[in-house]
Amino acid sequence: MNIKSLYIIKRETGLCMYHKDFTDAIFDPDLISSFISAMTSFFDEANQSISSRARAFEGTDYKILVEFGEWTIGALSASMDDEILRDKLRRLIEIFEEQFNLLRWVDIDLAVYSRYEKHVIDELLLDQVKPDSVIRQKLNWDLYVKNPEVDSFLKLLPETISVREAAEFLEIPLEVAMNIVANAIWEKAVVLTNPVRPEDIYQTTSLERTEKVIDGVSPETTAALSELDGETPLAIAAEKVKTRDLRRFLDEIAMLAEKDAVERVSEAQATLVQHSSVLQEILSNCARLLGNKMTRNIFVESRNALMDTYTWLSFVDLEEDIDVVVRSSLSSAATKGKILPDILSDGLRALMQFITKRISILIGSEPTNTIISKVMHELKQVYPKISQNVQWNQLTM
Repeated sequence: MNIKSLYIIKRETGLCMYHKDFTDAIFDPDLISSFISAMTSFFDEANQSISSRARAFEGTDYKILVEFGEWTIGALSASMDDEILRDKLRRLIEIFEEQFNLLRWVDIDLAVYSRYEKHVIDELLLDQVKPDSVIRQKLNWDLYVKNPEVDSFLKLLPETISVREAAEFLEIPLEVAMNIVANAIWEKAVVLTNPVRPEDIYQTTSLERTEKVIDGVSPETTAALSELDGETPLAIAAEKVKTRDLRRFLDEIAMLAEKDAVERVSEAQATLVQHSSVLQEILSNCARLLGNKMTRNIFVESRNALMDTYTWLSFVDLEEDIDVVVRSSLSSAATKGKILPDILSDGLRALMQFITKRISILIGSEPTNTIISKVMHELKQVYPKISQNVQWNQLTM
């Protein structure tokens, strides 16, 4: 689990008003609150510019993300700094300050923990639960779980089962099952794992290991590790090394991920790769009809029209022909989760819309729609679930 702990701190006093450990406790809440308050005060005094405030502290296997409210400081201990997590933290700070505003002035019991719990679950846990996520019950979970709904839910299920299967087995709506599982994670009663899919994009964390035989890993999977560059879907990597058993390959990737030999790229990086692939296919098909020069002009005109709204599009360019290239600044920001996936998908979708509109003016709407239909079919072979991420209907004329 990426998230380790959450803290809401009163800025004026450094008092920890709320904390939640999602894994084993690694910090004393009062100690970490005092540390964060002292460090942020130091930066405030050293430089009055708000942009100079310390927004992260780094340990050996964690980072503490810091965001500022009007009178509170929110801190999230996580395995990586991610703009999605920061966005969630900012919302939680806003909710806390609105719901418990009286604590700004007086220290009284407002039942913070019980009243704030649902907001934390909704923001930090619920979106981790997918229909095909696998639930694994922890040992002796029934000895410490307090939520009766979670207790009765888990007692009726086998130790390992997917969320969708659990909903079908208990004959309850899928959404209800997902909410109960989120509460089970909150109670630390289960471990949730998401299955590795062919369209997932992984990258190796230690390339030198790919030259050796890894225990429990087939030679094909070992060879495929060199293809995991953060841009190649697993299905393509498996195909390149002629993997004979895709299911086994995916299971072995999951095992290597548990050992930190490989890691799934950030959602922003996956969004950038997928949408860039769609853009590339549109341009390639267009060039077959209009030529490289005309296609390049269409791309440049479309991108320039959007630069005021999406300044980062300046880092999306074409090489000498019409090969889409994402400059390192944008790629790095996506890899590190410094830019939200929604921002990337909105900008790239707008770029593709402008491009297809210009294409349709030149060749007509019907041929343009044929190109989009062909691209959609081809990309679904690589990214089976890409139709959920790319709004194809907005690209047709």
